[in-house]
Amino acid sequence: MKEYKGPEYHFVCSPGGLSGNELAKLSDDELTRYLNQDSYLQEKKKYRIRSGYILREIAGEYAIIPVNVDSVFSNALMAPNETAAFLWNAFQKPSTIQDVVMRGLLEYDVAEEIIRNSVENFVKQSLEYKIIEEVE
Repeated sequence: MKEYKGPEYHFVCSPGGLSGNELAKLSDDELTRYLNQDSYLQEKKKYRIRSGYILREIAGEYAIIPVNVDSVFSNALMAPNETAAFLWNAFQKPSTIQDVVMRGLLEYDVAEEIIRNSVENFVKQSLEYKIIEEVE
């Protein structure tokens, strides 16, 4: 028997720039090759905040507190701004970068390129500090 996983879907950019109509016209072999491109596989990666961190809002200010975690921040707090707190909350459950970009576009009046750069930088820095993890 297969392991049951609850239904979910994620937004994934078409890294080759093909539209939905163009993708639909590809043969099965062509679509398989397209979906196995490294750039597409990168877009499918999901990330989430590692356990052991708590985000608190106190009097309009945010604090991220490491709890029982081996981290470079184990003796410090992080003080994110409102946008960083939004990204933190967005990655509480496994999400692709594009998932969070789409949520950001619904939340903020900003160009997609700006929110994408912010999300990508957040993920990159959070991976370096081992605050976020890649999940399947």
